[in-house]
Amino acid sequence: MNLNFLLNGSGGIGYRARGWGPLRRGRTTAAVVVGAVLLTGLSWSQLARAADEAAPDVDLQAAKGEFENAQTLFIKEQFDDAATHFLAAYARKPFPAFLFNAAVSYEKAQKLEKAGEFFQKYLDQAPTAADAGAVKVRIDAIKTILAPPPPPAAAVPGAPPVVVAPTPVLPAIETKGLVVIDSKPQGATIYLDSKTNGVFAKTPWQGSLESKPVKLLLEAKGFKPEERSIGPRSDKLVDVYIALSEEHFLGWVEIVSNVPGAEVFIDRKDIGAIGRTPFTGHLKPGKHAIFVERMGFKPVRQDIDVLPGTATQHMVKLEKGDNGWVNIAGRGAYGARVSIDDKFACTAPCRTEVTPGQHRVLAQKDGFEDYEAELRVDKGAETSLEVQWSPRPSRKGAWTTAALAAAFVGGGFYLGHLSNQNRDGVRSDIDGGGLIDSNDPRYTRGKWQAIGADVAFGIGALLAISATISFLSHGPESTAGVDQRLIGFGPELTAGGGGVAAWGRF
Repeated sequence: MNLNFLLNGSGGIGYRARGWGPLRRGRTTAAVVVGAVLLTGLSWSQLARAADEAAPDVDLQAAKGEFENAQTLFIKEQFDDAATHFLAAYARKPFPAFLFNAAVSYEKAQKLEKAGEFFQKYLDQAPTAADAGAVKVRIDAIKTILAPPPPPAAAVPGAPPVVVAPTPVLPAIETKGLVVIDSKPQGATIYLDSKTNGVFAKTPWQGSLESKPVKLLLEAKGFKPEERSIGPRSDKLVDVYIALSEEHFLGWVEIVSNVPGAEVFIDRKDIGAIGRTPFTGHLKPGKHAIFVERMGFKPVRQDIDVLPGTATQHMVKLEKGDNGWVNIAGRGAYGARVSIDDKFACTAPCRTEVTPGQHRVLAQKDGFEDYEAELRVDKGAETSLEVQWSPRPSRKGAWTTAALAAAFVGGGFYLGHLSNQNRDGVRSDIDGGGLIDSNDPRYTRGKWQAIGADVAFGIGALLAISATISFLSHGPESTAGVDQRLIGFGPELTAGGGGVAAWGRF
């Protein structure tokens, strides 16, 4: 007998036996097996569990093969065969996406009755799916197409013509891909891309994701977190299985608050929030500072002591804040400089905390007119401003006009200089005793040069005035839509249980 011991990804050891030959009965067989168990340091239950974990999910692999065959047939426009393979995949693993894809295949095959049937089965299996509304509309459209046309009405003289509703046109539709996420242990928390996005789901999970790269982060109490990058596609079944290793060094913490969705910071706030309440994760042993913040509530700091291999829950109670908030948002807000009461507050899009009362808000953005307003901010309220930016008139024309004005003024000075030269030449000749005829060309030339200088100065002055006006001109003032919301959260007890109540003014 050969015993092959396999080290799996979780740090445990599985086994596979091969080459069994004749064995002597009795204590010899038992001794070999018991000796193997003792050598590995594992119990029978651990060996059995490791072997089960190492075994692949045969049904899932079979469903994956059927799915890929169906997608290949779908691309070849063999829609009937594609539907058959999608349903074969569903028979191995009852994932709603398989029913949806079978319905799409039947629709492409012009078998609308069967398409409507499987669209309805898809909704029965996944009533809360993101596309449930669109599928319901599609089913209604298919029913309308399949309904027999009404009998033609007899024409009545003088009566208006009967308007027949047009036959609905089904919009284009394609099959969807599938992502299956499982873990050891099951029940692990799934995050997509970042924990700051909040909890996505618990394992095992199956469904469709957008066709773009995504990072999975899995966490479970008492196990080390794991990350995995995947690339979902509309024509693929992505099967992800992550075995989490047990964590004996780090401590497991759960941070909850009476206000769900509060930002959680650990030790440092300058690196940003690491998640939102309820938050779970591992921390290194030792003392840590927890900061929990939520808009409209007073921030709370709580110091905790984490011990290795332990799991603790920390409840943080947030109290309603004394201040209000000003939020600058809207299309094109990026990069705007926001000042509150003549003091720089933040760079939009941003939210800044202010004391209740009247405040002067100024938002400035290059190339646009300023937005300025007096706003009243109430306690615990968020005042949102969606600024509609008004473009500032171009200064290009003003600079061109100013350049022309400078050119004319410079020309005036030059002509004036020439006129003065002619005048000074005539006076110099007269002072020297020379006889100057009134027909001397310097008289005429100097006169026209003086007139030209005056005209150039006049035009230059007009152009300078026009340029100045252009520089000082403004377009319509930027405006903003103002929306104030007062939001609160708190625990609520009812006859049927407890929960969190929310109230607000919108």
